[in-house]
Amino acid sequence: WNTGIQTVSLLLENGAEGKRKSINCSLISKMANPVVGWFAAFIGAIGFGSFAVPIKGEAANSVDIDPLVMQSYKSLVCFLTSWLVILLGQEVTFTPWGIVSGLFWVPGGTFNIFAIRNAGLAISQGVVAATIVLVSFIWGNLIFGEPVKSEVIACESVLIMMVGLFGMSYYSTPESEGTAEFIKVNIEEDAEDVTRKKIDSPINKDDDDSNEDTRMKLPLQSTPAKRPPSLQSWQKMSKTTLEPLEIEEKGEVKSSSSRSIIILGKRYSRRNVGLLSAVMCGIWSGSCLVPMHYSKGNTNGLGFVISFSCGALLVTAILWIIRFSCQLFQSGSSKQAYESLPGFHFRVM
Repeated sequence: WNTGIQTVSLLLENGAEGKRKSINCSLISKMANPVVGWFAAFIGAIGFGSFAVPIKGEAANSVDIDPLVMQSYKSLVCFLTSWLVILLGQEVTFTPWGIVSGLFWVPGGTFNIFAIRNAGLAISQGVVAATIVLVSFIWGNLIFGEPVKSEVIACESVLIMMVGLFGMSYYSTPESEGTAEFIKVNIEEDAEDVTRKKIDSPINKDDDDSNEDTRMKLPLQSTPAKRPPSLQSWQKMSKTTLEPLEIEEKGEVKSSSSRSIIILGKRYSRRNVGLLSAVMCGIWSGSCLVPMHYSKGNTNGLGFVISFSCGALLVTAILWIIRFSCQLFQSGSSKQAYESLPGFHFRVM
């Protein structure tokens, strides 16, 4: 999917400019026109809108897949399928600008996966899309000076699109999350109050005999008071109606401490960190095709796909080395550092 997305994006770059690239294949030459560019943009939109679905799938949830592991799968499949452009007559070419592009795409993709896993699919993808629109518009219109019919209308269109995407993301979040948390707290407080009243209530010693008779008759004459629902029963009820922020594994809901992430000694909400990660993804990934602008000759257009995939695979390997080095620095043992790395879960994934 990612190779297809990058391919159609490159076709759109060629088609939108209306230029015929000097490619040694008549099929590719016929494809370099605005009509094919817009069709490629449509296919790319389907790809961008669907690639994140498996990240929230049952397989990924069952193993709580690590963002870098999922990105590694993406980079590997991108590398393997990028060679399919040879079937279209594209020569095998390479440019170092593909590595620069990978420096943008791989970290941005990792941010995106983290955002999806912690903030949710709809809201994170809306924030990512809106941010990419803004970043791409700045690069194309303000920096590269791509011609438009009207600067004012173009800016207004981008603004409206961003507002729409942010609004869609905001209203896709369940409104009952805060209410559920409020109900849970109230249930716990009510249970504590009932217990405290039973313990602190005074008993009149002068009426011990009558009180004993009354207490002996009560079970026969009335039904016992209904106890407030426990935290476990609340979780069972909320599981069918509310979507918890934390990831569910095999039908079990994690404790409330898993709703937060500790960064530099401070505790932050997983959802808020996920939204921040979505913004970072939009800013970083929005520039992933900018290096192609500086790639010349037959390494441009479809010739950039193989360079891009090689750069993505190389950057992914570098990130794993950096992660292992950090674990090695903390533990001081290469064995512990290796064991602390997340698994790939080949059988499940």
